[in-house]
Parts: sequence; structure tokens; C-alpha cells
Amino acid sequence: MTMKGNIAATLAILLLSQSLMAQDRPVVHHYFSKTPHTHAAEWSYSGKTGPAFWGRLDPSYRLADTGRQQSPIDINTKRLAFAQLPELKFDYRREQISVVNNGHTIQHNESPGSFLFVGDEKFSLEQFHMHTPSEHTLDGKPFELEIHFVHKSKSGAVAVVGVLVEADEKSDLELPLHQDLPTVAGENVEVNRSRNPSDFLPRGREYFSYSGSFTTPPCTEQVRWIVLKQPIGVPPKIIERFAAILKSNNRPVQKLNDRVIETSK
Repeated sequence: MTMKGNIAATLAILLLSQSLMAQDRPVVHHYFSKTPHTHAAEWSYSGKTGPAFWGRLDPSYRLADTGRQQSPIDINTKRLAFAQLPELKFDYRREQISVVNNGHTIQHNESPGSFLFVGDEKFSLEQFHMHTPSEHTLDGKPFELEIHFVHKSKSGAVAVVGVLVEADEKSDLELPLHQDLPTVAGENVEVNRSRNPSDFLPRGREYFSYSGSFTTPPCTEQVRWIVLKQPIGVPPKIIERFAAILKSNNRPVQKLNDRVIETSK
């Protein structure tokens, strides 16, 4: 083998080794930070720092380009695998409202004590945040808004529950702080009022499940996605309020590749 061939082989082995090591490490992502922080490279949802360029902004973001299990995806209801999926149990608790505009979304931070059970697996609710319009689509159709409830187990496993939101003139549901949302990046708002995150879940517990990634850089994979089938409805004025602040903070749908989307019924 030539020297050039030896160098290429060595680089390939190093890349494979790094990939295997990454699979053994717990998922680390800015979603688990309660306050705004510095990213490896600045990113956005438009222009030269938008989703099409994420994978080239920093080496740690490369999965945005090379990953085979990226999110979000389009959920094609004609290509689902029916499975006996674990039952979901949301054991969320009421607590004081604390919300931050981190420059990419509006995030509601959670204190310890709220949990999601997926069968026998227990996950702690870390935070939930908003995307407008929705990131996941259903048979090609986007929704006006999507809420992501981000959970983590003691072992480091991650489960994100996606709730699709549609405008409903008859709805009286109010997403927290829609009138007093932090409008400036870095702004944090705490209000002497409480709410339970379960108020923003649909009644139905049927869901779609697949293996994916976080939808923002570094687009880390090994994320268990649970997208609830039943959307919730909120008054149009609330969606308009979020959209006015967030603009469009949704990553386009990614290729499914060889993944399977399972459905609970």
C-alpha cells in the first residue's frame, strides 16, 4: 500500500472509532441547558447559517449533513409499521412558570419532579419549547405550531414528545404566557403563576414512534421520538403571537432512509 493509501486508511479507522465512541456516550445537547449559552458556531433558520448549511458551520455539526437518522420527518400514514408499542403515562406536576427566549425558540424550563413513563422506562421532563410552523408533517401537511417536550432518563437516554397544534376558533386553551412572552433573545420571564405541562397534551395517547435526532445543531442522534397522533387546538391569536416572535423556526423534513415509523394502533 502506498503512503497516501496508508494515510487514507488511518483516517478512515479514526473516523470509525470516533463514531463508535460517540454511540456509547450519553446524548449531550443545548436542550438540557436552562439558560442561553454559546454554541460551537452560530446558526439560524435562514440565510448562510440556515438549515441547508448547518453541517458545514462546525465539525461538531456534521451529522446535520451526514446523519442517517435525522429529524424531523414527514409521517406518511400509508407506510407505517403496526406494533405493540409501550403505553405512555405522563406524570407531570404543576409549577411556577419560567420561560426563556434563547434566540431560537421560547423554552419553558422545568424543575425536577415531572416524569414520562414509556412502559417501564422513566424519563424526567427537562423542558418544553415551540416551533412554528410545525417541524413534523403528517402526509405532507404541516401544522401551525409544534410543541416538543424534552425528556431524559438517568442513563442518559432521550425521549422527545411532539405535539402538533392547529388553530381552532372554538378553543379556550391558552399556552403559557402567550401575552407576556419574552420577545428578545436572552430574556427570561418568571411569573407568580403556575401551570401543568399536561394541560398542553391531547387526550389521546396513541402515537407514532421512530428513531431520530434533535432538530437543531449539533443534530445529535439516538433520540426516541414520540409524536402524538391527536393534535391540540388553540385560538389563532396565540399562534399568531408565537409566530410574530419566532418567525419560522422549523427545520425542513429530513429523509427517512431505512428507518421504520411505528404506530401504536
